[in-house]
Amino acid sequence: MGMVGAYMRVSSEELTELLQEPDRFEELLEDEERQTDIDKAWHGLYFLLTGETDLDEIDRHSLGKAVFGGDVIDGETGLAYLTPREVEDLSTRLQYIELEALEARYDVTTMNEQELYPFEREWGLEEKQYLLDQFNELKRVFAQASREREALVTWIG
Repeated sequence: MGMVGAYMRVSSEELTELLQEPDRFEELLEDEERQTDIDKAWHGLYFLLTGETDLDEIDRHSLGKAVFGGDVIDGETGLAYLTPREVEDLSTRLQYIELEALEARYDVTTMNEQELYPFEREWGLEEKQYLLDQFNELKRVFAQASREREALVTWIG
């Protein structure tokens, strides 16, 4: 199955409760209607958006937050979140990114040398289209949450 980048839309009130009681997330997971994912594209999208490959120093101050979230709720599980204001800001920024700009950053040599996940085989042309398709899903998730003035909880699982 592998590790997928997942998102859950939550209200401001739910986020406040979750920050006070992180274990409450298990209850929220039951509502699959508010969840979506970018499949295994998270590392490739992080690279295309930030130019970074190192996951030991995740940049939570740039477009990388669109993949990994902002502040961490629980370091053990990797749960992080974005406030409604952060979601709105990132949604606006993501909408302005042209697919051609991401295509220009697609560097198979670096991606293969750095073994970007999922490194089942080498990155190639098929994977580029996969990343672009998943980028459109990422934009959709952020746009929907922004319209509803929702926060996003993010995790890789």
